[in-house]
Amino acid sequence: FRGKHIVGCGGGLQNKQQKRLRIRVFLTWRRMERAAFPSDDYIPLGEGSYIDTQQEQQQRPPSPGGGLPKHKFFLSGECRKACTSWRTGEYTCDPIGLHKEIIDLYEYLKPRPSEIKMRSEVIARVRRIILNRWPSARVEVFGSFSSQLYLPTSDIDLVVFGKWPKLPLFSLEEAFLTADIAVEGTILVIDKTTVPIIKFIDKETEVKVDISFNQESGVKSLPLIASFISNWPHLPKLVLILKQFLTQRQLNEVYYGGINSYSLLLMVVSFFQLHARKEVGSLDANLGVLLIEFFELYGRNFNYMKTGIRVTDGGSYFPKDQSCSDKSSILYVEDPTSASNPPDNASRGCFGMWQVKQAFENAYLKLHSTVINRDFPPRTTQSLLSLIVKVSQEVDDYRRHVGSKWGDATAAASTTVPVYAPPYMPYMAMAPPMIPSPAHGVPPHQLSLMQNQVDSSKIEFSS
Repeated sequence: FRGKHIVGCGGGLQNKQQKRLRIRVFLTWRRMERAAFPSDDYIPLGEGSYIDTQQEQQQRPPSPGGGLPKHKFFLSGECRKACTSWRTGEYTCDPIGLHKEIIDLYEYLKPRPSEIKMRSEVIARVRRIILNRWPSARVEVFGSFSSQLYLPTSDIDLVVFGKWPKLPLFSLEEAFLTADIAVEGTILVIDKTTVPIIKFIDKETEVKVDISFNQESGVKSLPLIASFISNWPHLPKLVLILKQFLTQRQLNEVYYGGINSYSLLLMVVSFFQLHARKEVGSLDANLGVLLIEFFELYGRNFNYMKTGIRVTDGGSYFPKDQSCSDKSSILYVEDPTSASNPPDNASRGCFGMWQVKQAFENAYLKLHSTVINRDFPPRTTQSLLSLIVKVSQEVDDYRRHVGSKWGDATAAASTTVPVYAPPYMPYMAMAPPMIPSPAHGVPPHQLSLMQNQVDSSKIEFSS
């Protein structure tokens, strides 16, 4: 809009017509925005949680003190319990309480024996169909199932190695249709991308499966991921919590511009490598502090426009304009298994990175104001992570169903595990640690590069 007129419409419209048209354009834009990013925000599920609608605003009763209450209505106890199924008690509003809850959520989210058995059966069925069609082919599993870093709703990544004059995507689709292995209408062949894949949902288990052809990078990364987990014991915990955080906001699918699991893992590894406190590699590290610092780094401080991430040779940052094979990408994370020079971008296709950054920043502000700012008297709460993470009742019911059907009924309920509470780790802002020094193997000219971290943090989203 420019003044009272709509750009491109001239000045001949009457005031009422102009106003009506502006409203229609605005509402259309809002609908398009919500369709593209329907979950860019989150509903707080701790104390004082509420969901608001215009109709319920009119129906809610006034508060006893007069006027309207601050929150419309509180979630019922059953709903809050379902959305925070990982809770084993109450948590103090400090980094130690957040650390304990992260441990509880990790123990709840990590794969259970019944889920491993169920997914192994899915892999066996798919492998049998593929080998019946091409006996000389080789089927390998990679991704989160191999590293055991998958969520209850994560998909299974498979790669098929073989020799064909043309990738047999549609031939494999026909084989799946003949075997009746997929839920009707869920087989999707994506052949117009850099890495063509075929996707479907398994009929018996409702597990999503992604299959690619002759892609060695995923299999090559498995030993590297195992070494990362060995070096940083807390890595699986942070990765699973962050994957759940992104999944509920629909920011984990590369097909829709989200960030893939491999890139997220490399970002966490880089965060550990360049952290100022070396105790992050021990079990004594406070996960609550580390989670907040991760959100601060990638939500507020990191300069996505100028800086790339490298995890080889101890980890470093580098200027994207000098050594980068994909300068158009917002996020650039070098693939450590890539043999090309310069290395490939592991986060290629993440065109929604600004939404990911915004979600990280919102999470940092929420947790920092609740956990770090000690301007309130000590108290306990039912959940701190529920400010940014939730687990739906559907997911909880699905896990119980899997547990009962695949012989792990007792594990379908959340279990209480002993939690080691490390000493309080003083909070340290992440801006200084994230400015690398020549001791990290980073050339001095990159110091000024990392200090100029205002470009991406001051980007304004038009409204």
